[in-house]
Amino acid sequence: MRRVRAGFSLVELLVVIGIVGLLLAILLPVLSRVRAMARSTVCLAHLQHLGDGYRMYLNNNGNRSFAWQQAITDLTWWELLQPYNGSIRDTLLCPQATEPGNAIGGAFKAWGPDVTWAAGNPRWVPRGIYVGSYGFNRWLFQPRAGQHGALPVTLPARMIELPTRQSDRVPVFADCIRDSGEPDDTDTVPINLIDPLPSSDGPPPRPAGPRGQMAYFCIDRHDHAVNVVFLDGHAELVTLGGLWKLRWNNAFKPKGVVVP
Repeated sequence: MRRVRAGFSLVELLVVIGIVGLLLAILLPVLSRVRAMARSTVCLAHLQHLGDGYRMYLNNNGNRSFAWQQAITDLTWWELLQPYNGSIRDTLLCPQATEPGNAIGGAFKAWGPDVTWAAGNPRWVPRGIYVGSYGFNRWLFQPRAGQHGALPVTLPARMIELPTRQSDRVPVFADCIRDSGEPDDTDTVPINLIDPLPSSDGPPPRPAGPRGQMAYFCIDRHDHAVNVVFLDGHAELVTLGGLWKLRWNNAFKPKGVVVP
């Protein structure tokens, strides 16, 4: 009797390949969402570290926040947090950010006194290069002595003095496309959630865009949400519409906003 070699027929192979392809089509989106969730969790941990460093900074400085920067040579908030965060460069960038994000890196020092800022001025040298994707709530800056009068008249009344009420709703750091921002309740929703540009940015004529600096934080980084660390130390994922329900400044009026 002739022996028949066992094997798969062409039809059976095609069926198996079809089943494998179907399973991959089902699993790949799930795996992609799992990876995105993992990156969002790492981002939340980064912000938690920054928040912890900020609270230690406050404890060591009589509950006074970072001083309002007066010159480009002043220390930046990430440099001031360096002693409390170890290698702060490792926690400045959200792994979900498709690009480096905001323009952290503007830490400069001058070679000599009485030099004015100008692009390409050889007397200005970088003090440190940093890349990040988180922004600080500028309403928490501490005006320097005698600086209140130099600030716009509407700013001092809105700035948050510490200690303050509702610290669990006061954002300190959040996902952002700038190193800091001054959100207000009159700010409008950006149309472009990937790289929004407020109409106040840039030289005249102003580009079309949302009004106010909430646009710096209202970005589609974590599926229509951003991670935020609050003044009381806790961090959470906040929907983009929920940004208008937080207490960004001393006069901020929370309201419901729909972000398409």
